[in-house]
Amino acid sequence: MSVRTFTRAVATPPVVEVRNPAGSVTVAAVEGSTGLSVRVEALDEAAEELLDRVVVEASEEQPVRLRVVVPEHRLFRTPSFAVRVDTPAGAAVLATVASARCELRGALGRVVLTSASGDCSVESCAEAQVRSASGDVALGAVAGPATVHAASGDVRLGSAAGAVEVRTASGDVEVGAAGGDLSLRTTSGDVEVGSLAAGSTRVTSVSGDVTLGVRPGLRVWLDLASVSGRLESELADEAAGKGAAELTVAARSVSGDVRIRRTAPVG
Repeated sequence: MSVRTFTRAVATPPVVEVRNPAGSVTVAAVEGSTGLSVRVEALDEAAEELLDRVVVEASEEQPVRLRVVVPEHRLFRTPSFAVRVDTPAGAAVLATVASARCELRGALGRVVLTSASGDCSVESCAEAQVRSASGDVALGAVAGPATVHAASGDVRLGSAAGAVEVRTASGDVEVGAAGGDLSLRTTSGDVEVGSLAAGSTRVTSVSGDVTLGVRPGLRVWLDLASVSGRLESELADEAAGKGAAELTVAARSVSGDVRIRRTAPVG
């Protein structure tokens, strides 16, 4: 299949905008790089016919804004393209896909993703904003805030230093470590948080189970409720400590179980 390429030197981390309904989108942040590189490959006959209509353009001002936009239709067919962008680390990324798989690698800046059914993954970024219908969402490390709104897709977040908000209907939600405020809501999906460190945590689930890990030694205020599910807490009585709470946890479930567990001490 045919391929289009584009290269451009940049002085500062750029803004990368990619729109590709079907196929794949890969953005790779390369430490120490000072250049942009774009590769667009046609993956089927419909894409082959439209390859010369793919928009690949970069602005002249700094920071450079790169736009890669592929045609959406060809005689009632959706063309499939593989789009890859290599960029300096710290680039902001705005990606819009339908069924295309979206993979963002390396250390990026602000990330905004919109997907219909394609799975999305982000290795590392300064902050993240993701909207997905049925695709799964996997975020690695987020240095700042993270917001994910999904319908039926699962949501996985490794760690976030800022506030986290996740809304999903039937998808499971899993957070490894949360360093700030946390707001999680799901209907039938399970919720699991590996480690809560500070701030306010609010979790709501209808039929899914809720499992939350709390770092040892914190003064914790708990507000737990379930209509028909079980309530379990491993926190010792002294976990509440004296003085103002360092962590507040409010968890609600209708038929799911709610469990609060103690995480292992660090070191």
